[in-house]
Amino acid sequence: MLGCLWTPFILVASLGALFFIRGFLFVASDSKSISFMEISDHWIYDVLVGKLFGVPMQVYWAALFTIFSYYLYRKHVFGIHIHHVGDNPDSAAQMGINVNWVRISAFMYVGLGAALAGIFSCLINFTWWPTQGFGYLLLALAAVFIGGTPTWGGVGTIVGAVFGVGVIAYMEVGVVAMGMSGVWRQFFNGLIIILAILGHRFHGGRVR
Repeated sequence: MLGCLWTPFILVASLGALFFIRGFLFVASDSKSISFMEISDHWIYDVLVGKLFGVPMQVYWAALFTIFSYYLYRKHVFGIHIHHVGDNPDSAAQMGINVNWVRISAFMYVGLGAALAGIFSCLINFTWWPTQGFGYLLLALAAVFIGGTPTWGGVGTIVGAVFGVGVIAYMEVGVVAMGMSGVWRQFFNGLIIILAILGHRFHGGRVR
């Protein structure tokens, strides 16, 4: 959110805020995990991570979030503004779009999704760790790039992002299923990001 106020420093400010909050959690929790096994008897657990017709509730919630995101991006004026700002922020500003507000709102929406994912992760494992979510940043980047969203913005779809998530999830399981060490997962994730970026660079002119 801070980086949205100064365009050249979006990435630096976002990473700085990430490290600041992460460090605060380490200090506040004394680097210790928090267990809450009793949550399994609460109705909230059944609603969020229980099962309905044999299917985990996470699947339903993920589908609902995806559908809402698709509507927001494709059918709502907010999604149109995101597309214009991502494609050309200067042109969007000349059209009367509040570029900073659109960026901040987009960051907030992504943060909401990350918060929900963290809640589901804690409920599934009955434990919160201060290191919860470490490594997910790389996976998220890989999924987005595979899904067809380039680094320069202005192009991309919700369906493509979901496809990218599916590919990453399949690869995460596939590496272990092939009998390879889990440490290879990060190697392949990085390789996928590099290949995806190269593909966007080579075909970027055609896309735009």
